[in-house]
Amino acid sequence: MNNSRERMIDRIRAGLRATRPFLETESARAPHTPPPFVHPVTHDDLAQQFAAELTKLQAYPHFCADDEAALEVIADVLQQHQAQEVIMWDVDRIALPGLADLLRERGVTRLDGQVAGTPEQRAVLLQVYERAPVCIAGVDVAIAESATLVIHSGTGRPRMASLLAPVFIAVVRRDQFVRGLGEAIERIKQTYGDVFADASALTLITGPSRTADIELTLTLGVHGPREVHTIII
Repeated sequence: MNNSRERMIDRIRAGLRATRPFLETESARAPHTPPPFVHPVTHDDLAQQFAAELTKLQAYPHFCADDEAALEVIADVLQQHQAQEVIMWDVDRIALPGLADLLRERGVTRLDGQVAGTPEQRAVLLQVYERAPVCIAGVDVAIAESATLVIHSGTGRPRMASLLAPVFIAVVRRDQFVRGLGEAIERIKQTYGDVFADASALTLITGPSRTADIELTLTLGVHGPREVHTIII
């Protein structure tokens, strides 16, 4: 198996070496400043535009006047799915006061979503995490024109907290909204500089996971959460 893998990787490397000059030339010709947004302005309020687009994606925006209202919505989602375990960011990274107390009062176990160790240890951890029906995370940016959540993974911010469980709860503040992808990229660069210095991925989530590659029948939740709740504070 390892020999087959190495042969495949060697072929990929050889192909990249052969095409690198062409790719570098094409890259130099292309503009490197993305437009701040591309779709017409439909709402003066970016949060309202985000919510409208999110609803079209069969996901759920929740407008909350304050942190207490946000906690009530999260409690309702946990109750609806009878969640006793959740995969989540560190509570300090989510920055929602009272969240840790809410989970403790409801007897919900927090799972950190970290997968490390030997292959056998990783397999055991994944089996544990797969039991959790809900994952909870914050976001870095929310793109209004496409209802896209942009999430930079890193210490205390595991990717699994937005991808593995069937139900995903994202906590968003109003100052995290931007109109388009170009604005989102600029904000991420301003915040992190070297985006991947402390992260293996920058994840863009637009509604629930969906696929239609089997007989063109749209199915939710095949490659990620089938239910997405965005808590807008």
